[in-house]
Amino acid sequence: MNQQERIQERIAFLKEQLDSLDHYLPETYQFLTAELDLQQRELMEHKIQDFYWNQTNEQQNTITD
Repeated sequence: MNQQERIQERIAFLKEQLDSLDHYLPETYQFLTAELDLQQRELMEHKIQDFYWNQTNEQQNTITD
């Protein structure tokens, strides 16, 4: 399993936890939403890195062909 898949699993878990909260302390909700934001940011960073890595490889392959 790659890093993006692990992050997506964490995001799904956090969303599930937020959805299942009937009675909660504000600190719990705040912690879960902060962690969800962090994981979504990390996922986007990986997607952007992959995009630029693919762009660079495509350019290098075009140059060498």
